Formats: sequence, C-alpha cells, structure tokens
Amino acid sequence: MTTPTTSPDRFHDSETLRAALIRICNTPDGWRTDPEADELICYAAERFTQMAIKHGLAPEDAMSAVFEALRSPAVRFGMDPWGVVVTAVATTFRAWQFADEALTSIDTARRGGLSGCRADRFGEREQHSWQDDLAMSVDFIDDLMERLDGFDEADECADSEEPDPTPIWEQALDLADWLARLGWPRVNTLIAVEIVLRKLADAGSRPTCYEALRRERRWRAISGLPATSWTALLRLLLGTPGDDVTPLGKGILLRQALGESLEHLAGDKDLIKTASQAAPLRKAA
Repeated sequence: MTTPTTSPDRFHDSETLRAALIRICNTPDGWRTDPEADELICYAAERFTQMAIKHGLAPEDAMSAVFEALRSPAVRFGMDPWGVVVTAVATTFRAWQFADEALTSIDTARRGGLSGCRADRFGEREQHSWQDDLAMSVDFIDDLMERLDGFDEADECADSEEPDPTPIWEQALDLADWLARLGWPRVNTLIAVEIVLRKLADAGSRPTCYEALRRERRWRAISGLPATSWTALLRLLLGTPGDDVTPLGKGILLRQALGESLEHLAGDKDLIKTASQAAPLRKAA
C-alpha cells in the first residue's frame, strides 16, 4: 500500500471523507496503520483550530476533539459526514469550555445539568463572596492545610487524641516521600497526590480523573506545581490514557492496586527515569 500523494484538501468532499473513514475503521488498528489516517486527522484538526481558540481552548485540543468525532459511526453512515463532525466537535468544545468555567467535570458539562452556572474567579468581584459566606469554604483544602502544618514533626506524641490518618492520606504521604527522593518538592507533591487520590475516588475511572484534573486548572494552582510537572505527575500516577498494557501506561496507582509495592516500583528503571526527568527540582537545577 502506497502513501497518497494528492492534496489533503480532497477530504473536503464528504464522500471522500466517508470512504476514508470506512476503510480506516474496517482495517484492524487502522488509525495506526492506514497511510491516510494521520493526514486526515491533521487536516480536520486544522479546520477546527480557530473554533477551539474561540472557545478559550488550546489549538491542540482541536485534534483530540476531531479524533473523537471521526471515530463515531454517525460520521461514516450519516447523510452529511462533515455536518456530523462539525456538530460533534462544537458540542465537545462547549462542554470543555463550560467545564472550565463552572469548575465541574467534563461528563457533567456534557449532560448540561448545571446550565447557566459559572464559578467566580479571584479578582472578578470587588467584594469576594467567600468573605461573608461560610458555605464557600473548601473543607478538603482546610483539612489538608491543617494536616500539612504538622506532618514534618518526627516527635509526635504516641498518645495524641488526633484521629488516625485516613488510608488516602497515608498513601499520599508514602508517594510524596517516594517522589521527593527523585527530586519532587515534598509538600507540593503531597498536596498534588492527595488531590489525585480524592478525585480518582470520585471519578471512578482513571481516564475520567485524568481529563478532569488536566483541564480544571484550579487543582494545579492549589498544588503549586508547574504546569508541565503537574501533567507529568498525572501521567505517572494515572498512566497514559488508552494504554493499560505497558507499566508506564498503567500508572503507579493502578500498579499499587494490583499489588506492587513502592519498593518494587523503585526497581523499574523506566519509571524512575521518567519521574526524575519530570521533577521540578531537577529541571530547575
């Protein structure tokens, strides 16, 4: 099979698009092996780049939304393939934009259960709402800050009346200490790891949790980690979306759930190398 030499503008024709999608989807692993697959995705993503920017998204988000739309059977068998793609991509962009504005999950934004809601950002009001409304306080953050105040004290009293740490907190402490030896800032990493663990418990699946935390910027701001390190930490903990086979694809949390200890993970050279290279302290050095 030879790579097509014609212009990618040929995909502008709906029937050409339909034929390419039917061939790709009927071929085993067609999105990886078909010579037109990459060209089609790039062409379609370029068409929707300006729409992504209009919705306050990054240009590269267009490729993710387009790929999701092109795999839908409705595109291949609909009367107007491009019309279906436009509708699907626009719906996805609106959901992502609303999820960011309302500080909610992508799934909630798609369902439209909070239509019309928008979260207040810092500096948008002259009188901040949380100053008068105790309901605006975030119990999770308050609880986390209280525990952070004393987690470095090595001589804690044995007969303390404080309740035992929760399993999530214990796991977060262990992971933060483990990553700190690889160049990660201990306190920031502890906050970030607990955020991931709690959101994972709510989301119920690693891909959903990964997308929610990647797009909801307030959690990265709370952790204090740089953007690149935050994304790298999500991949380390939750794995690579769509890859449940390789060790890095599974992520640390799934591997722990399957019975691997941190001592065993320390012997994974690829994991150690990846975690070390992504560490903020190593990058700063």
